[in-house]
Amino acid sequence: MRTHRLQAAIAALTAAIAALGAGPAAAHVTPNVQLVKRGEFVKQSLAAATQFFEQSLAFSPADVAAIKGRTKWTPSAEDVKVYLGRDAEKRLIGTAIFLWVPSEHGPVGVAVAFDPAGRVLQAAVTDVGSEPLAWVRPLLAGDGLAALAGLQLDATPDPAKVAPAVTGSMSRYYAEVIAEGVARGQAVEQVSLAAAAKAK
Repeated sequence: MRTHRLQAAIAALTAAIAALGAGPAAAHVTPNVQLVKRGEFVKQSLAAATQFFEQSLAFSPADVAAIKGRTKWTPSAEDVKVYLGRDAEKRLIGTAIFLWVPSEHGPVGVAVAFDPAGRVLQAAVTDVGSEPLAWVRPLLAGDGLAALAGLQLDATPDPAKVAPAVTGSMSRYYAEVIAEGVARGQAVEQVSLAAAAKAK
């Protein structure tokens, strides 16, 4: 009798674990593929800069609240890296922000470059899992992220404008992930610009 109860309990536990694994939060993750090196993105998007510096951002409670209010995301120093490009006279040429966005098949690396006023210069996917690469690659082909360039700091990225000719539910899902990454980058850029202004 005791053995039967133990077997039933193990079976119930196994079923519960299997059910948890089927949800998107616990979806399987495949190894990442690097599509763009960070250094190359910074130099290409901030071509007029001659000096590059990593900006250390200490997110204050007010910064975190502002970012979370805008994006429903809480940033951390581990998830976000910010680089400033300056010219020979130390003038700010722009900012490049790198961050990770979760997806059903693992994190996606998104990079966004901004001009000194906070306008998007360029966006890119730097890293993606080997499985979702098949869905993301069509979005990147033919400069599919070009529509994100020129966005003002307070403009919301529209995933429908990311490679609009590309169909397929998973590709459209990843267009939303990329747009979310750009929106997060904009929120961080707002904090970065405020920190740079205080440092002058």
